[in-house]
Amino acid sequence: MFQWPVDKLGIINSALLGTGDNTVNVADDGSDEWNVCSSAYETALAYIMEGHSWGFATQVATLQPSPIAPTDNAWDTAYPLPADLVHLIWVRINQGSASDTGQPCLYDILQGQLVVNAQGGPPPPPAAVTPSIITIKYVTNNYADPTLATPTFAMALQTYVMSGIYRGLHEDSTEADRTYQAAEAILQQARTRYDQQKPKRSFFNSRITAARRVRRPWPPVGNDSWGGSGTPS
Repeated sequence: MFQWPVDKLGIINSALLGTGDNTVNVADDGSDEWNVCSSAYETALAYIMEGHSWGFATQVATLQPSPIAPTDNAWDTAYPLPADLVHLIWVRINQGSASDTGQPCLYDILQGQLVVNAQGGPPPPPAAVTPSIITIKYVTNNYADPTLATPTFAMALQTYVMSGIYRGLHEDSTEADRTYQAAEAILQQARTRYDQQKPKRSFFNSRITAARRVRRPWPPVGNDSWGGSGTPS
């Protein structure tokens, strides 16, 4: 049985062992090792979290409308976004209301606010605006330790920290760059492995592609043909 899960201190110490450096006994001990690794850890974790829809770090929230209309009059209602939002995954209008189960809607993000139209279509006259129920799913930054993540996710994070060690402690930019590229490759594996746990999606079949699979006869030859000369030219 392998050790799992691991926290921030465990990942940092694994990275320090991998680069041949001294480990730290406790967090925030003031050592160069901790200061360099903690900075690299926080930067890499934020980068990883924004880059994918990790289910273990997502939340669903219902937004409250702002009393101030959007500055762009193409939209009629603004909704302040949560302070812990890192990446927006989806937006639905009237999710769970009595009249609708919730549908995707057109929206934009302006000055840190989500802007929509009340019924999801063109903006109605100002007097007719009734704010809708807006539900969002997003990646949160309220996530310090990868205790709910996957082992490949933790390996990618550890490798990013190792890159920071080579750059900050060893001052070896060449090895830091090489290790960073290795971390990028591991992160891609983590995304793939994580998505394999999700329900399979049906492929979208376009009508044009489906029509091209069907063999059809040439137009009839004769006076009614394309060119009127007996040949389709």
